[in-house]
Order: sequence, then C-alpha cells, then structure tokens
Amino acid sequence: MDERLPQYLHRPVQILWFGSDEFLLATSTVFVAVIVGGIIGWALIVALLLFIPWKRTKPRGYLAHIAWRWGLVSFNHYPGPTQTRFCE
Repeated sequence: MDERLPQYLHRPVQILWFGSDEFLLATSTVFVAVIVGGIIGWALIVALLLFIPWKRTKPRGYLAHIAWRWGLVSFNHYPGPTQTRFCE
C-alpha cells in the first residue's frame, strides 16, 4: 500500500491564521457564545482572546498532552498518565 506524506512534516496544520486545535477551539467557543448570549457569551469570547496568545507560548501538542494527563484522551501504544514503571 502506497501512502503519501505531506511535503513538510514539521509544519503545523493551519486554517486561516489559527492552528488546527486553535481553530476548533475558536469556532466551538464562538458557537457556544452565540447560543448562550449575554454576559456569559461575551465572557467566553474574552476568555478565548486571552487563551489563544497564552497557548501560543506553549509547544505544539500542549493541549493534547494536557488532555492525556487528565485522562480525557488516550494515545495508541502509549502507557496511561499514571504509569510510573516501564518494562520494554
């Protein structure tokens, strides 16, 4: 089976000027803010505007690894976040 690789593996996936995780976060936050509306909706938008610059100071994959540490996602073939001893 012949699979194609992207030309630049080190470049992150970008949609407009956002990374893929930032874009998903921005669209879902705006969607929820429009539904909720009022002060809470505006607070979500302000929190998003504060969160994105803070997130850009972190390395790539930061949100995925935080979600892994909290047990929200699991990576295939990797130990869980509570594993302290490894036998190879």
